Amino acid sequence: MRALLVLFCLAAAPLCADGAAPATEPSPALIRAADDFSQVAEHADAWVVNISTTQYIRQRIGSFWEDFYGYDPFGGGGTRTLKRQSLGSGFILTADGEILTNAHVVDGADEVMVRLKDGTEAKAQVLGQDNNVDLALIKIHTDKALAPATLGDSDNVRVGQWAIAIGNPFGFDHSLTVGVISAKERTNIFQGEGAAKYQNYLQTDASINHGNSGGPLCDIHGDVIGMNTAISTPNDGSIGIGFAIPINFIKRSIPDLRRLGKVVAPKLGFFTQDLDARLAGALKLEKPQGVLVTDVAEGGPAALAGLKRGDVILAMNGKETPSSADLRTRIYEAQPGAALSIQIWRDGQAKALTMTPAQLTATAATRLWHGLTVTENNPTEASQRGLAVSQGVIVTAVASNSTGDRIGMQPGDVLVELDQKRIIGMDGWTSLTHQATEDQDAVVLLMRNRQSAYVVIPAEQ
Repeated sequence: MRALLVLFCLAAAPLCADGAAPATEPSPALIRAADDFSQVAEHADAWVVNISTTQYIRQRIGSFWEDFYGYDPFGGGGTRTLKRQSLGSGFILTADGEILTNAHVVDGADEVMVRLKDGTEAKAQVLGQDNNVDLALIKIHTDKALAPATLGDSDNVRVGQWAIAIGNPFGFDHSLTVGVISAKERTNIFQGEGAAKYQNYLQTDASINHGNSGGPLCDIHGDVIGMNTAISTPNDGSIGIGFAIPINFIKRSIPDLRRLGKVVAPKLGFFTQDLDARLAGALKLEKPQGVLVTDVAEGGPAALAGLKRGDVILAMNGKETPSSADLRTRIYEAQPGAALSIQIWRDGQAKALTMTPAQLTATAATRLWHGLTVTENNPTEASQRGLAVSQGVIVTAVASNSTGDRIGMQPGDVLVELDQKRIIGMDGWTSLTHQATEDQDAVVLLMRNRQSAYVVIPAEQ
């Protein structure tokens, strides 16, 4: 900055006839850009909303006896309720009150309140929520028709074009920040517990902070091209690396959220693992690119299309698939029922396959998890079966050709944990299997013949 100032000081300014320096006029391009940003702000104000959530957390309070002796013979103690509140953003989808936001904005909330630009507040109902895509569809009831957002086309977004983020950062209503699209198709950015399974983000340097989540990322015309979702930062604040879910990705998810309350991915019926340099060399690939197929489900779309164990999937619909996570996202992005063009590597040469995924219905979405039929374990069951534990669930049947069948699970096996979480009765099993869907690896603690072992159940694509 100091060097720039020196250069400005050394530059000779042109003089007017009377010797005075002329007034500096902003360039027409700057004036036009400022006007455009103002128009976007005016256009979007009506359909950007603030979202506040409240979660009530009930904690047990131990009695005097429990605190000091670890046991209360009188059964004393009590409970207390803590209130946790958070803020987020959203944008109106329909005139009758449907609103889009991030799943993590409303996750676990006991109460969701929406405030419109005119100050009107309304309680919202969560119609659908799915952490796999970090999207939620909520709805409010008002006496007036609302102004819906104009949804753009994120496939036409270009790196370097203007990006305008609007939301509620740190509670500052309807804040607008401006930047550019820094990159497209950022996949597999966030990993670990709580990370969305399907990731394909727009990257922007428009300032995004806590409270912006769920708000729109707009282009210069005021059309929504994405939903502000996350930032990469070492200090819990914006450093110019923000991520937004592309609007076309969101459009693909809306019908499922309305119909089922969650998203449903197409199924192709194959299993994969990522490649390393050693495997790539053995398969005669120049570099570790693509995803290795480890198994193909009999009778599934992949098998019918001719996919085989040992094939390497290089690309899908013309887009490279460098990892299983990328491939999973490509499959999800496909329009339901649409044929997929897949480029594979087999026997030292590239080949093309076409397959049509099987789209799950509401009924199929609730089918047995990896082919396992289970019943609740309890002291009576454990005693009758001679089991070493009376916890978890007992496998009573394994569907033929299912994932459970292929990895050798048997009736009589006891499942005690799923993804390092205790299975507590059938309700616990249902809850945990809902979180651990079939298209991501899962780890179960299995007991058989009084011996226990951790078993990986591989993801199905």
